[in-house]
Amino acid sequence: MRISMFVSICRIKTFVLLALIFSFAAIGRESDERELLSPEHIKADLSQLYAELQLAHYNLFFNLPKKQYDLAYQRYLEDIDSPMSASDIKVMFQKFMALGNIAHSNTSLPVEAYQKFVDKGGRTLPFYVAIEDGEVWISDYYGNETSIALYDQVLAINDIPIGELLKRLGVYLSADNIALESTLMEFQLPFLMWLELGEVAQYRLRVQSSNGHTHNAIIAALNRNEQSKNRSSQETDSADEPSIQQADMLEGNIAYLKPGPFYNTTSENIWDNTAFVEFIDNAFNDFIEKGAKALLIDLRSNPGGTNSFSDPMIAWFANKPFKFASDFIVKVSPQSERANEKRLAVSTDKNDISNKLATFYKAHEAGETFSFDLPLASPREGKRFSAPVYLLIDRYTYSNAVSVAAIAQDYGFATLIGEKTSDLATTLGAMEHFTLENSGIEIGYPKAHIIRPNGSRKPDGVKPDVLLEISLRKNKNGMMLEQALDVIKAAISE
Repeated sequence: MRISMFVSICRIKTFVLLALIFSFAAIGRESDERELLSPEHIKADLSQLYAELQLAHYNLFFNLPKKQYDLAYQRYLEDIDSPMSASDIKVMFQKFMALGNIAHSNTSLPVEAYQKFVDKGGRTLPFYVAIEDGEVWISDYYGNETSIALYDQVLAINDIPIGELLKRLGVYLSADNIALESTLMEFQLPFLMWLELGEVAQYRLRVQSSNGHTHNAIIAALNRNEQSKNRSSQETDSADEPSIQQADMLEGNIAYLKPGPFYNTTSENIWDNTAFVEFIDNAFNDFIEKGAKALLIDLRSNPGGTNSFSDPMIAWFANKPFKFASDFIVKVSPQSERANEKRLAVSTDKNDISNKLATFYKAHEAGETFSFDLPLASPREGKRFSAPVYLLIDRYTYSNAVSVAAIAQDYGFATLIGEKTSDLATTLGAMEHFTLENSGIEIGYPKAHIIRPNGSRKPDGVKPDVLLEISLRKNKNGMMLEQALDVIKAAISE
């Protein structure tokens, strides 16, 4: 089971979504924000953090050599010379973890403090951006300054060249590569700017418009109500607001399926797949009844979830047994065993993965690794969808949605269209958590090395079979869907 740390990848315009994207798990018994932790306790927590990460993390030094991490650890220890608030400690610890450049190794940033700031009328940066190859464009704008337009290229903010600013903001984010870091930064820019600069009354921008004209502008920071008012006044907002799930027949008798996240978005139990499977089954039955000539499954901007949701969907068009990884290599540690025991305490299924892991943990010593035998999922019995299947992916296709794309490509179940994913198909994942003794901050880490179905160990995104060239300065979503449908129409007409 591959669970996403990216619970939502919609634009982060509410605190709830922002809180979820930073940390999949709830924060434990963290210190009250009004309390200051002593330097001695902070140092003790940092020591525990680094020591336990080395024990529990599948490979903490996968991207950053131990010698460099050790030097950074000493610098961080030396910098702790006064009491700190919970927010400041979170920022420091997340920066330390981000040094490893592994997305699933992270702790939460101080989103609670940001929520309070916004709730009290705090003013923030009134726009979001798209980032590609170090260039930044305004993708959503809720400010009052009329000289700023959508798709203006941002050259500098507050006299900080945009390249330098991206580096400064990147230190807050755990990401395996620049592409993934960029997509995460896009969704969190106002929050990250608040972390970096604090509350400011206005921002100085240098931008280049689509006609090539470069100019300076001053935009006021706005509170939530002011930005919401500007957003609601934009005529295209209601038309652009995407639905979570969709199943339709399009022109040319092409079926279109947007499955939505692979977790339950409406229930307290997010892993209850009953409604999701019912939606999928109804959609495929309808497509078959209406004689669909092809199917396009839209996985763009999909945050992922778990394969207990996605496997029943794939089973409708799979022609042989499948699984999301060719190898699932788990590292044994006391931290992972304790995390597994917590799940066992509330589990009622003796055959679930936690029970199987417990058996393996007992048979291996701490520090050892073992290949966990993942069960194969079977094609659906009886009625199945036999027409050609296409998957539409983009840089915002994350976690288990990336696994779905890799399964479809590696097993030959479907043709992939779109752009390369920023998230990885072969990755360090299967997150667990441990808690720091003094601050109560929860630390997330990957316990496993997940190898994509084709066996490639290269940490890389999924590349589509048909690559679409899309400009970030235009209506990207509409263009991608239109181009994908053109590809399908041409293929089925041959």
